[in-house]
Amino acid sequence: MNDTGILFVGHFQRIAQELKREMALPMFTSPAWRTQGMAQKKNIGVIVSDNLSDLERSKEDHPEWVRIYVMETLDIDHVQQAINRAEVFRFVKTAKDLHHLEEALHQAVSHFQLVSKHTTLLHNLRNQNKKLEKVTETLERQIKIRSEKLNHIQTELNKTQQYLQSVNTLLSEMNASVTREDLELRLNHMLKELLPIVSVRLVLGASKEMLAELKHMHVQKVVVPLIYRKKTVGHLYFLCRDDVASKQLIHEAGLLKQIADTVALTIEKIKIFEESVKRKEEWQKTFDAIKDPVALVGPSYQIIRANLSYSLVSGMKIQNLVGKKCYEVFQKRSEPCEGCLLKQALVREIPQNFELKSKAQETFYATSSFPIQSQEETGVVQYYRDQGEERRLRYQLIEAEKMAEMGILAGSVAHEINNPLGGILAFSQILLSEVSPTDAIAEDIKEIERAAVKAKNIVENLLVFSRVSQKEDQHSLAIEEVVEKALSLAMLNLKHYAIDIQKTYEPVPKVHGDFNQLVQVFLNIFQNSIQAILEKKIPKPMTGKIEIRIYSQASSGQVVVDIQDNGKGISKEHLSQIFDPFFTTKNKIEHPGMGLSVSYQIIRQLGGAIKVDSDLGVGSNFKIMLRASMVLLTRLKAP
Repeated sequence: MNDTGILFVGHFQRIAQELKREMALPMFTSPAWRTQGMAQKKNIGVIVSDNLSDLERSKEDHPEWVRIYVMETLDIDHVQQAINRAEVFRFVKTAKDLHHLEEALHQAVSHFQLVSKHTTLLHNLRNQNKKLEKVTETLERQIKIRSEKLNHIQTELNKTQQYLQSVNTLLSEMNASVTREDLELRLNHMLKELLPIVSVRLVLGASKEMLAELKHMHVQKVVVPLIYRKKTVGHLYFLCRDDVASKQLIHEAGLLKQIADTVALTIEKIKIFEESVKRKEEWQKTFDAIKDPVALVGPSYQIIRANLSYSLVSGMKIQNLVGKKCYEVFQKRSEPCEGCLLKQALVREIPQNFELKSKAQETFYATSSFPIQSQEETGVVQYYRDQGEERRLRYQLIEAEKMAEMGILAGSVAHEINNPLGGILAFSQILLSEVSPTDAIAEDIKEIERAAVKAKNIVENLLVFSRVSQKEDQHSLAIEEVVEKALSLAMLNLKHYAIDIQKTYEPVPKVHGDFNQLVQVFLNIFQNSIQAILEKKIPKPMTGKIEIRIYSQASSGQVVVDIQDNGKGISKEHLSQIFDPFFTTKNKIEHPGMGLSVSYQIIRQLGGAIKVDSDLGVGSNFKIMLRASMVLLTRLKAP
């Protein structure tokens, strides 16, 4: 550093003196840039100035110098301008900060010396290059002489290399064959260019037809056996145009043996491949024959393989399932299914069983996770058995048993109660005939009669509702009667509750179905509406309200029952779940959550539909759509 001088252009005399003592470097100062004067100062390598024009002129006169710009305000535009115009090396905010300025000067001096060394080195390299150019010219003359001698050798080598390349290509082509026909086709394509032959035939085993065909061909043949593990598995017949070609071919005995060995090995590989494909197809057929969804799933829930049932349930082709997350395609979820034990099965290395509640398929799956851990593959076989229908049948069986027991109980009640009720009715009518209508006791007797009639109707309703539905019970029926029967049953225990029932019944065709089952459907919906109204606790004098409207849709040929209540409503979160088996927001012991699910199944079995719309805190609307009876529709259209 001691040989490199620093020039300060501007009012930096005092600062230069202080830095000279600290840095022990040659320091020069000048109030402004003077081109003539600066040239006389020797060993200058660094210039410091607060004037961009001075730095720019120094770049023009001494481009090798390193420039430091003292600039109080460092803004990006000014900095960019200084770099572009003067190739400034460093920026210093103030020259008064001697420590910062000294550090920048050291860096600048080091940079200047490094560039100077590079310049000197470059100059030396240029001189060396000139010397090398002369040596190169001499070598080129010698190489030219030798190249001429090597051209002939190179030509021969090229021929040999081309031949070897053709052989290697042939061997690669044979190894790439996947069928025997493909192998023979590749052999003919490649060997016609390599050997003096017309064609080559591949004969496996004792093919009498092929041998007879070759015998009647008027060409020369060279036969090479195909040997694999010391057993002859076939022969290669090289067909030549004449004796000259066949003799030339015999001289290539080494190549022919190499080809034959490769063909024998390829044939064995093809046999193994064909057997593997056959077994894979058999395995896939067996896999697809399983009616329940089955998939092999990796540790990160990615699908490795899946059967046909899994594909159908997911709605995607089997090949498109591979690599997808099982919970995304099978259950349309963004995260693993609730209760999934795939990870536990891998960790514990024993099968795990859990129940999967499927929103995507609206059912339940008894799911088993069987871990597989091998060198080739790690994963879990996920087996899904649909239990939705089984659950529904079980519930319907329980309901049928309950209805049967209720029927027995109702029959017993009817037997025990109807006789006394008959006596009460008879005696009340006798008493009414014996007293004057103006008598005070007459109104009491009429009340007894009305109560007895009501009790009798209740018993009859109970008997009708408790009957187990049979196929023969399905017939054309008036939907108004069904709704009225269900409404009367629903309102039995609501004497003391203020619920206003509003009805609008338009003339509609009859529908086809089971009276008792349809009563059960509407009873479940009415009970749901009544419960929602009671839970809302509507303040007086306002009342709960259920609006029932029956009408027909000519466009769809359906009869619609529209039931609107002003209960507490259903949240958007639960709206999509209300028809799920066992879904309930109430006490699961008192309300098992099967009422609306059973209603949904009954209507669906009749070819109808249920739609629900609800606003939390406002109320709910149920639309039950049933197909009109075809017999009745025909009659209605008749003139």
